[in-house]
Parts: sequence; structure tokens; C-alpha cells
Amino acid sequence: MRLDRLIRAASVVLLAGGMAACPRVEPVHAQDLAVSAKVDKTTIEFGSPIQLIITVSGDPTGVTLEPVTFPEKFVVASRSQATNFSIQGGVQERSMSLVYLLIPHEAGTFQLGPFSFAKGKQKFETAPIEITVTKPALPPKLRTPAERFTL
Repeated sequence: MRLDRLIRAASVVLLAGGMAACPRVEPVHAQDLAVSAKVDKTTIEFGSPIQLIITVSGDPTGVTLEPVTFPEKFVVASRSQATNFSIQGGVQERSMSLVYLLIPHEAGTFQLGPFSFAKGKQKFETAPIEITVTKPALPPKLRTPAERFTL
């Protein structure tokens, strides 16, 4: 139960905080399609969540995504899908996003992606994203001396 609460809280914080300063991988374009992958941070502490968003913009009709796999040291805590449709100035815009909340369980440098797509006979992929997972300064169950003696 406690892990579920942590995951939900992390999801809310990540979504509410936005992704204004997030590292971004340049989108791959087909004639009427653009795909991109981005994360909210590229350096995290062991056990902290990271959010990955894979977005397909344009006409997603007929687009297939190859199976998404992650390094074995990452656990997929949640996954969701969002579809957006808007008309601005008579121009239709559509996008579909796959959102993954990942939690690493080992320190090191890992690669997310590349993520491969196909539309008809066209095949393309996003660039990989490098993630650095560091060990926390203190193990999660230990408290500092000041915390041990506060009531």
C-alpha cells in the first residue's frame, strides 16, 4: 500500500510540475507524422520515479509501435495513454501520448529506447535517452542524528 501511495504522489507531482525544463529528444518526422520521446529528468536517485512520455503527433492512423521494453533494473510503476484533438484556425491537430512512470532499482547509467514506429512501409525510431541513476546520500531507512532525537 505504501508504494502505491508513493507512486500516486510522484505521478501527481510529476504531472502537476509540468515538463518545462525536461530533456527532450528531437522528434522524428514522417510526411504527416512526428514522434518524440522525453523524460522529466535524466539524473535521478535510486528508487526515485522518472516519467517517460512517447508522443505521436499528426495523423496516427495506421501507426504501430514496436513493443516497448525497458532495462531490467527498471520497474514500470504505471502506464497510461492520452489522446488530444484540437482545431485552431480551421487546422486539426491530433496527438497520442504514452506515459510511463518508471522506478530504477539499481544505480548506474541506462538507456531508454530507441522506440520504433511504423506507418505503412515507413519505419522510424526515436533517439535513445540516457538516464543516470545515483545512489542516495543516505540509505532510505537511516535517519540523520538530528532526526533520531526529535519528537
